[in-house]
Amino acid sequence: MNLSNKKILITGGTGTIGKALLNRLLNYDVNHIYIFSRDEQKQEAELYYFKQNPKVSFIIGDIRNYYSINSALRGIDIVFHTAAMKIVGICENNPYEAFITNVIGTQNIIKSATLNNVEKVIFTSSDKAANPTTVMGVGKLYSERLISHANFISENSTIFTTVRFGNVFGSRGCVLDLFKNQIKKQNYVTVTHPDMTRFICTIDDAVDLLIKSSEIATGGEILIRKMPSIRIVNLAEVLIEYLAPIYSKNPKDIEIKITKKLVSEKLFEELITTHEAERSFEFDDYYSILPTICLDKQNTVDLAKGKPVYGEISSNTSLNLTKEQLLDFLIKNKLI
Repeated sequence: MNLSNKKILITGGTGTIGKALLNRLLNYDVNHIYIFSRDEQKQEAELYYFKQNPKVSFIIGDIRNYYSINSALRGIDIVFHTAAMKIVGICENNPYEAFITNVIGTQNIIKSATLNNVEKVIFTSSDKAANPTTVMGVGKLYSERLISHANFISENSTIFTTVRFGNVFGSRGCVLDLFKNQIKKQNYVTVTHPDMTRFICTIDDAVDLLIKSSEIATGGEILIRKMPSIRIVNLAEVLIEYLAPIYSKNPKDIEIKITKKLVSEKLFEELITTHEAERSFEFDDYYSILPTICLDKQNTVDLAKGKPVYGEISSNTSLNLTKEQLLDFLIKNKLI
């Protein structure tokens, strides 16, 4: 799909991914970009920054309210759905609110996008949706299935697709910021478990996948960018060694405290589960998981250019970055 002359709406457009996506889309010859969110203060700040740009407009609204999102989608060609409750602990303590936002909010978008003949909807998910053990992960998986199923029940040509991210370094609330703050202000860094591993990507990586999905997705698939994995304790050690001298501290004086992980929290994450691997294909820089429902109108990405995925892809079994490679990744991407 060509983005030229398209009217685009970004839900959660004042969030980290939404703002980065907005900036990237302005490099294309789009018709107009609408930022949809319920945070008036963030909208005011962003509005001030973009007030001279005639291609950007802001809409106060809530995906939890069907009438709100339905009104916003009139005349829209492409929807990037990034709005969600994402903090695992908060979702655990507020499961109903997380369900209404992450699942019902997604269904509201599906319904209104179909009725308004939107061309394409791209839903942003997480590797926590693979074999989920948390409220946030379960909600993301449920939403992935709703998005995939929407292609089967849609009476028009609206295309619904999903992208999965790992931990987005540089985004608000990521562990990178926690560790930086602890090194600067305290004499210890807290790690919940010494064996915990995670997949990581940058904000630019996430936006790259969103743009790519708008170009190649044909309906129902889950697109996943290939990402490196790390040991969280290695991240703590690398940051201590690099940042402590910058903060006029001795790295040896900063302790790594092993605390306790959430009961529902996993030691590792999966990009693709064993079950999903049976319908997954690998390409140069991404994977594609085909939908569980066989769609008659499915015209998926050219699978002849891909190769089957054999077995799960997890942060526990994937090749983890060494501490030297991790430091290079952080510096190269201007994360420290």
